[in-house]
Amino acid sequence: MNEIANIIEQLKENYLTILVFLSIIPSMYAIFFSSSENDERGQKITSLAYQYSYFFCLAAILILFIVNRLVDLTFADFRAGVITIVLLVNFFLGITLFTLNRKY
Repeated sequence: MNEIANIIEQLKENYLTILVFLSIIPSMYAIFFSSSENDERGQKITSLAYQYSYFFCLAAILILFIVNRLVDLTFADFRAGVITIVLLVNFFLGITLFTLNRKY
């Protein structure tokens, strides 16, 4: 049981590294998709994906500011929150592009 607790603690300490590696695949898809789809359909899909991602980013930053006001986060915690939001938005953009590409 102690080994599982150690693994969980290591994951908590290195979650930003894990998020970086997880966001690489969707970002590569976004780069290749935006360079290959230059027609009207591709522009519509890209526009919608960026709109959804922008809304997700703004909502997440608003939630982070509300949590900061309620809990009084340290600078390191706030910075980790912002980095997490940026990585999650990148991941969300790639997933949204993939989903909209399959839908339209």
